[in-house]
Amino acid sequence: MRQIDPKVVKDRKEKVLQAIIHHYVKTGRPVGSNILTEDYKFDLSPATLRSLMSELEEEGFLSHPHTSAGRIPTDKGYRQYVDSLLEFQKLLLHEEERARGEYDNKIKELDGFLLQTSHILSALSHYSGFVITPKAEKNKLQYLELVRLSESKILVVMVTQTGMVKNKIVDASVSRERLAEISRLLNRKLNGMTLEEARQNIIREIEESEREEKEMFSIARALSRSLFDLDEQIFMEGASNVLTLPEFHDYEPMRCLLKINEDRDMLVDILEKNINKEGVRVLIGSEAHCRELKDLSVVSSVYKDGDASVGVLGIIGPKRMEYPRMMALVGAVTKIVNRFFEKIGK
Repeated sequence: MRQIDPKVVKDRKEKVLQAIIHHYVKTGRPVGSNILTEDYKFDLSPATLRSLMSELEEEGFLSHPHTSAGRIPTDKGYRQYVDSLLEFQKLLLHEEERARGEYDNKIKELDGFLLQTSHILSALSHYSGFVITPKAEKNKLQYLELVRLSESKILVVMVTQTGMVKNKIVDASVSRERLAEISRLLNRKLNGMTLEEARQNIIREIEESEREEKEMFSIARALSRSLFDLDEQIFMEGASNVLTLPEFHDYEPMRCLLKINEDRDMLVDILEKNINKEGVRVLIGSEAHCRELKDLSVVSSVYKDGDASVGVLGIIGPKRMEYPRMMALVGAVTKIVNRFFEKIGK
C-alpha cells in the first residue's frame, strides 16, 4: 500500500478543519463529508474525507453530536482555526475604516466616549460589546476643584489625566476662603499621582502642611473614603444580539450569557489577568476557566494611555463566530481608543 507523506495528511486535515469551521460558523449545522465534497470541492473521496474527520475527532478538534452524522468544532478546533488565520491582516484596515466612520460625533468626556465604544462594538459585530474603564491605580489626577454648597457640604470635582470626571458631595464645614487654600494645597500635593496613591497620601500630605487644622483633616478623610475609592466600570451593550442565535435557544447557554451580563465583575476578573499582554486575544469556551463562558468566546484587546495599559475592550459572542472579522474589528477599535487617549493627554 502506498504510504502518504505525513505533511500531505497534515495539510489535508488543516483544510478539512477550516472548511468545517467555516461552514458551521455560517450555518450553525453539523458538517458531513457530503457537504465538504459538494460545497468545498475537495479533490478527495468521501471515504478519505470521513477518515480525516474521524482522525480530527480522535485528536479532539471535532465532536460528533448524537443526533447527526456530521461534525462540529470543539474549543480545541476553534483554537487551531484562530491561531492559523491568514485573513486577519487583510481585514484589519477595512474594519478600522468602518469603525472610524462610527465615531463621527466625537465625545470629549471619557465615560461618554467609552460608552459609545461599547455601542459601536456591539453594532458592528452584532454580538455583545464591552469596555472596561481604566483602573484606579492607572489613572492619574490632573485637577481637583472644591466648591462650598452650604455651611456643612462641599462639592468636589475631580478630573483625571485620562479625561474621567467625577463629582462628589462630602460633609465638611469650612469657609470659602479656607476651601480655596485647601484646593490649592491639594492640587499642588496630589497632581500627577495615581488615584490609588492620592487615596493613600491625602491625609499624610495635609498633616505635614497643617498639623493644627482639624477642618482640613475632616475634608481629607471624606475625600479618602469616597472620592478616590474608584472601582472599574464596565460598559456592555448588545446581549440581546447573541440571545437571538439558534444555539442560545437552550436554557443553559442563555442563562450563562445573562449571568455574565448581570455579574460583570466576573468578566473584569478574567480579562484583567491579561492586562499587560499585547494584541488581540481570543478566549474560546473552557479556556476562560469560567462556567458561565463555556458556550461563549471573548475577543478582547487592551487599550493604552501612552505605554500604560489602562483598560480592556472587546466582544462576547458564540463560539460559532467569524473570528477573522471579529479580531479585525476589535483591533481597529482599540487603535481608535488609543488615539483618543493620545489626544486628551496632550
